[in-house]
Amino acid sequence: MSHTLFVRSTFSNARAWAFLTQVDAAEAQRCRSRGCPHCGAVLHSATYPRKPHGLAPELRDDARRFSLCCADCRRRVKPPSSRFFGRRFRVAPLFVVVNALALAGGARLEAIARQWRIPVLTLRRWRRWWRESFPATRAWRWKRGELAVPSGEAPLCCVLRRIRGRSVRSRLLRTLIWLLPWTGDCALGAGPARSAESGSSRHR
Repeated sequence: MSHTLFVRSTFSNARAWAFLTQVDAAEAQRCRSRGCPHCGAVLHSATYPRKPHGLAPELRDDARRFSLCCADCRRRVKPPSSRFFGRRFRVAPLFVVVNALALAGGARLEAIARQWRIPVLTLRRWRRWWRESFPATRAWRWKRGELAVPSGEAPLCCVLRRIRGRSVRSRLLRTLIWLLPWTGDCALGAGPARSAESGSSRHR
């Protein structure tokens, strides 16, 4: 897999971040229109700021996570997000890029850790999640047919390889949108899905 996919400007670009913010806003509105998945009541905005690692400083003022709160049961509902992968500190583009490097096997984890300032233990935990927990999710069983994923290949590497786009940036943005069902508890298409962080404690 070409390392040209992993240029920092690809996901720190202001236009790309603005596009992902629009995607998240649309998903929040879609989720809100369905009402509370727990009791059916009206959902109100409960957006909150994030302090994302891996995002250019000039873009951090716009780093707010769209979130909803039920008017009756008061439970929080998180729409899917192309910018934030569950509760992870690193922004979703960085999370996807670094894990693709770790899963591809073309570089040692220690080298990736130094370049991206991420602990090796964290990289191992992420890699384990992609290898073990991700393929076991309901969303993967539902969506893998879209890409005709062969058996034995790391799912994330397959997604990045098979999703098409006219540029590296386009491919990465389309991948982030394809991964939306794993990023919130108000999933696309088939009802609620588990968050990427909702697996067993050993994957957190």
